[in-house]
Amino acid sequence: MPSKKPQSQTSEPSVRPVEIAKIRRDGGTQPRAQLYEEVVAEYAENMKQGAEFPPVTVFFDGEEYWLADGFHRVSAKESIREKEVISEVHSGTQRDAVLYAAGANATHGLRRTNADKRRAVERLLRDFEWRRWSDSAIAKQCGVSQPLVGKMRNELGFKDSNSPSGLRIGIDNRVIDTSKIGKSTQDTKGTTDQTKRQRAKRQASQKAPKLSTVEPKEVVKDETWKLGKSHYLFCGDSSSKKFQKLLPSEIGLFIIFLRTEEYWPQARPINTKNVLLFYTSYGEDIDLTDLRQMIESCLSTTTDADDPVVIINLPDPLIFIMMEHLYCPCYCAEPNPQHCTDALNAWTAIKQPAKKL
Repeated sequence: MPSKKPQSQTSEPSVRPVEIAKIRRDGGTQPRAQLYEEVVAEYAENMKQGAEFPPVTVFFDGEEYWLADGFHRVSAKESIREKEVISEVHSGTQRDAVLYAAGANATHGLRRTNADKRRAVERLLRDFEWRRWSDSAIAKQCGVSQPLVGKMRNELGFKDSNSPSGLRIGIDNRVIDTSKIGKSTQDTKGTTDQTKRQRAKRQASQKAPKLSTVEPKEVVKDETWKLGKSHYLFCGDSSSKKFQKLLPSEIGLFIIFLRTEEYWPQARPINTKNVLLFYTSYGEDIDLTDLRQMIESCLSTTTDADDPVVIINLPDPLIFIMMEHLYCPCYCAEPNPQHCTDALNAWTAIKQPAKKL
């Protein structure tokens, strides 16, 4: 039987200084997709000014200290040549640190990006023991939605029969037999071959694509283009029935870039979790770098990875590339054919597929 989840330790953690040189950061415990140098620099400057930061979290196995939360803070301490960092020290192994790190920053600290959330879920799903937990248990541990875990489990080829015993650990540590859910005795035949094919397909997709000359494309009024596997660009008004048919049943974030001050929606669109209305008198002269940071921040704080995003009007031709990096399927309506053309050519310039529907 798989071991139970170490959500809480048997002994109370101690808070004390720990030498930075003794803290291990190479054990796969980094929960983020990347370390942000600008955040490290900001923290370092605040530390020099006397600002106090919460203790970092480490797990001590009797020999090694494994960092589980506070990578930016430790790096900031290093940058100002400090030798120690105040730490909340738990008794535990490197695996305990990895498990703790999966949910780190879900409710505090620098907000996680969608890539961070997917990284946490994937780390657990790729582990022989942790993948046998239920979707609810993994979602709770990682601080994400259960549908995201289920979707990623399928993408990675780890379905309900991934465990030889067909067992899954539930959210309350009960052992659940999932091997027969939705299956007949004939369904198990060929599962191994299917998994091998899925792995081969993923490996093939990860190979560098062949570079080829991309001919410029032009978008005309009332056309719909599918970009990659999950993005849609409609050249026309958002009220068009053609665009409305594309929209998903639930929308994680609805973004409206108002072109004039005249139109301010009075009600939230149906089945929409979050709405962002944006208007600036600078029009198309707005700094797109700042705009992208605003959008990314809004997505990170209001949505889970894979939540659909609907955008009305397209101020930035790189918007679909950004959504791809943030793991958010995007549905956009833009009435200006030139803006649509710019977005399409930016997408195809990075060797991504595009198809007119």
